[in-house]
Amino acid sequence: MAHLSIDNVQELQKDIAELKEKILKLEQQIAHIQKNCQHSFFETPFMRKCIKCHYIEILYY
Repeated sequence: MAHLSIDNVQELQKDIAELKEKILKLEQQIAHIQKNCQHSFFETPFMRKCIKCHYIEILYY
């Protein structure tokens, strides 16, 4: 592996922060889709999962 300098570390930290922000936005998009989905569930004794949006409900506690 190549020698990493302080500049490399700072650039990597910047990249990580940008990717975390992108992940947050994508998670919000998924939540919006799942909230507005007319679910069609595949069920097992333990859970049910929407085959359209992949929303999961656990059926045991």
